[in-house]
Amino acid sequence: MISVLRAEWTKVRTVRVHWILVIVAMAFPTVVAALVGTFNPNPQWVYSRDLVDIVSGVGVVSLLLLASLWVINLTSEYSHGTIRVTYAAVPARWKVLLAKATVGTLVTLVVMSVTFWLAWFVGSTILNGRGASIRLGDQGVDAGGVFVSLLALAVIVSWFALGLGAIIRNSPASVVVVLLWPLLIENLVALALTLAGVESASKWMPYQSAIQAVSSADPSPDVLGRPEAQLYFGAVALGLLLIGGLLDRRRDA
Repeated sequence: MISVLRAEWTKVRTVRVHWILVIVAMAFPTVVAALVGTFNPNPQWVYSRDLVDIVSGVGVVSLLLLASLWVINLTSEYSHGTIRVTYAAVPARWKVLLAKATVGTLVTLVVMSVTFWLAWFVGSTILNGRGASIRLGDQGVDAGGVFVSLLALAVIVSWFALGLGAIIRNSPASVVVVLLWPLLIENLVALALTLAGVESASKWMPYQSAIQAVSSADPSPDVLGRPEAQLYFGAVALGLLLIGGLLDRRRDA
């Protein structure tokens, strides 16, 4: 299993598009935090909780970019036929998918951790230099809870992306589904259920609930809170990953 993990790590770090996605994912929240700090007309009215919500909100874009990375990492092997070589070397296909999920989890944790605190540091430094008073220990600021919740969401989304990639096996289609699922698909499903008479349908949309649970604001009655939302979405993501693994065993490489 160690050799499979090493092989997957080599695949991740030697593909140029992976590095591009990681760099953009890390730069985007940092740039946004810097712009907010630089151009906010009333920096003295920006508080720690506001900056935490800005960083975590923009961080959702970063985890979507990382999800695209893991989709491409898997589906490109099917597109280029290199998965045949992988499966010839590792006949137990579940080990390959498990190795990809493990490497994806570790890389996602590192990238999102650096991204969150880098964006926080840049934004708070600029705002404090312009008259704000932003500190991590400020009363009513649950920066640690938001950070852990964002990390959990990022990891779950990486599993979700791998599961969809294993099911669809096509890079463009899988990336589109991963990106549109929280933005469009779940909203349409919730709307259809609401029109059908189902109350609080949006509360049970796993992706949306998990995203909204990241915020430091008090949870709305219409959404699941922490950690219920993450556990619910995690179960959905693991279910997709399991389905993808079972389908992969039945298909030709």
